[in-house]
Amino acid sequence: MIFRMILFCLLYVDTVFANCPKECQCETDTVTVTCSGPQVLTLPDVIPPGFEVLVIRNASIRSIPKHAFRRMDRLREIHVEHCNQLTFLEKFAFKGMKKLRLISFTNCPRLNEIPKASFSGIGNDFGVKIQFHRTPVQRVHSGAFRHAHNIRELSISGSDLALSRHAFASINQLDFLTVTGVTVIEPQLFTNSTRFHIVHLKDLNCEIPPRAFEDLAHVHQVLIQRSKIATISTDAFTGLSTVETVELFDNQIGMIAARAFASIINLGRIRIARNHIETLQTVESLLSTAIQTRIEENTIECGCDLQWMTVYEDRRAADVNYCGASGVHRTVRSYLRQFCHRPHPTALSTLSSSETSFVVTNHDRMLGQSLPPSIAAHYSLSVYTIVPIIGILLLL
Repeated sequence: MIFRMILFCLLYVDTVFANCPKECQCETDTVTVTCSGPQVLTLPDVIPPGFEVLVIRNASIRSIPKHAFRRMDRLREIHVEHCNQLTFLEKFAFKGMKKLRLISFTNCPRLNEIPKASFSGIGNDFGVKIQFHRTPVQRVHSGAFRHAHNIRELSISGSDLALSRHAFASINQLDFLTVTGVTVIEPQLFTNSTRFHIVHLKDLNCEIPPRAFEDLAHVHQVLIQRSKIATISTDAFTGLSTVETVELFDNQIGMIAARAFASIINLGRIRIARNHIETLQTVESLLSTAIQTRIEENTIECGCDLQWMTVYEDRRAADVNYCGASGVHRTVRSYLRQFCHRPHPTALSTLSSSETSFVVTNHDRMLGQSLPPSIAAHYSLSVYTIVPIIGILLLL
């Protein structure tokens, strides 16, 4: 019996090594096939039964062809590492893979694009992770992940990365989307996509255009962090629906336009914190249907146009946000009290020739601000009327 078992093991090992692809090594203890070296020009057509991990390392492959793994449907992991010649992923390269848990591209310096439909048709039984690390992706094309579903994690660390319209369209269930290094965002990134847990955008250097998140539905959190954002446009989040939290943290923001968040449907909370914001265009910059809105610990370029913050629905806003260097790092409310005292609007509308009061602060003088025309005219009239009358009285 023992002899038979030993013989069986020897025959199995011989069979494995006989079926191991040329230029590859098959390690039975880790069920891993490793194909490495510049002499590796193509992917293997097949691997021995029972092997679950494929590693392509330092190879000279130039592309991942269509249906490249159709005869390796039991693969659980695919690692592509340090492949300097790899430039292209063909359509449906991973179609039909049902057992995959991980697809990883690491240090592939010429893989600059994720083309249309390259990850389409992954009908995974398990949540698959798709990772691009230290691979300078510069564009995600329209429909790159179309009809992919059950993605556990999609992580793209790009370089001057452009996200095309529909880049993440028609995805059904993606738990964690993390994208870094974006310099261009086109509208409608998420058309017909649903069931995202977290959308995390970081290290952006761009503007967020109108309808960037249109059609994205059923999301736990949209998080934008550590980014330089020129403008968050009007309607930037229009079409986003059924989302628990939208959060902006630690960003440098040029302007939040009016109604940037106004049209999010079924929103739980907005939190905007620890950002440097040059311009909040109007009170409508923070308008939304959120159950809770928290604007706190931001540094804002202060001016008297922020008077609305003192009567904003979250009365704390003027006390927990701060002015930049021009405001000597004081709270917004403190700045407004010192520099922006104005007569009540009704006082200006009821000016009479008998008695008028107005206020000009030191800050107004420093800024060279002129008086309202109605006050200036009244003031001039009073001077030129009173002086002649005094002269006549003296002559009498």
